[in-house]
Amino acid sequence: MKHIIKFSLDRRFKNKVTLILHVLMISVLSCVAFMDKIIEVLFVDANEKTLVYYDSKYKSIYSEVDNQFFELKEGKEEEAINIFFEDKWVIESTYNLDPVTSINLQSMMNSAISNAWFSTISEESAYTIANNISPEIIERTTSKSPVGRDKMNMSMFLITGIYFAMLSFSTMIANEVVYEKTSRVLEIILTSVSTTTHYFSKMIVAWMTVMVQMFAVVTEVVIILGLRNLYDEGSGILKILSQYNFLEVEATTFKGLITALGIDSRLVMILSVSLIYMLLGIVIVQMIMVTLSSFIKSIEESGAIQAPVYIVFLIVYYVALALNTPAKLNDGIGYYLSLTPIVSMLFMPMRLLLVEVTVYEIILGIILNVCTLVIFSYYGSKLYHYGILGGFNFRKRKKRT
Repeated sequence: MKHIIKFSLDRRFKNKVTLILHVLMISVLSCVAFMDKIIEVLFVDANEKTLVYYDSKYKSIYSEVDNQFFELKEGKEEEAINIFFEDKWVIESTYNLDPVTSINLQSMMNSAISNAWFSTISEESAYTIANNISPEIIERTTSKSPVGRDKMNMSMFLITGIYFAMLSFSTMIANEVVYEKTSRVLEIILTSVSTTTHYFSKMIVAWMTVMVQMFAVVTEVVIILGLRNLYDEGSGILKILSQYNFLEVEATTFKGLITALGIDSRLVMILSVSLIYMLLGIVIVQMIMVTLSSFIKSIEESGAIQAPVYIVFLIVYYVALALNTPAKLNDGIGYYLSLTPIVSMLFMPMRLLLVEVTVYEIILGIILNVCTLVIFSYYGSKLYHYGILGGFNFRKRKKRT
């Protein structure tokens, strides 16, 4: 088994394709981390404010407006954006505005017009009107350890990325088995080891591949973010993210972002438990895929089997998004799915982010996954044996009877 594992890992990692993939990964991460600098170089006028002209009759409304996206000037310019009043406020431009510019411009106009009107009435009346038309509303939860929206979004983004990355890894070993079987390499290997040894060596290789790849990606992310932190503590990229409303919290440095998000030991624990569920779930999926692949006799059949599996897990993901509310995950079907082996690798992390999950529930879910893993290991190796050696021959059995 040791020699098979070593050979498989060498073949997987010591090749040009793996090197190219990691070079691409580092390049993409670098582009994201230094996005603001790239935008400045490629789009010189990207940070320049858009000129907007207004009718001189409404100078009292727009003359004092200071907006990060627009520069307002009195007058009219045919090829620019013009705002004026004709029974209703009109935004006129030569070409249709893109959605982001349109929303920001309308928001700026609403604010300017409201402020101009409020300035004509007493302060007390303005406060009363504003408090009734647009009352201040705050959200408050009774949970002892609430998770902020930005923190939840970032965690969900991380969980989703790991989920689909692991699904892609689950088919690698299955494709490898199909290749070895169709190219007759497996016949040579099985002269030295049993099908059971080969089966479990593939499982170990699959698990080690996921761990090595994950460690490599995390290391690359940490290095790139570390370089960005040394450059300007992340102020440039955070400014871009805030400008386009990707961040709701106010932070000018990575350290400030961590403080604002409230990233603490609880979130680290949630992500750690989520990773355990995902690793257990993906190993079970790999066992299923490898077992099914042992019955495949051609490369064409491989795609026919793997495509439905991807569709099933895509459906699971969308069902998880549909049930991604505290009520459904704590009392409804989401609760039972969070304890169900395989699908729990997505539902349990969501539960951990949204509601209070007891230690007993976490342990129960892990035990159910481990039991499923043991059962699949035992019967999967037997099915793998039959599949590798040609599958079940029902004709021969019928003749004997």
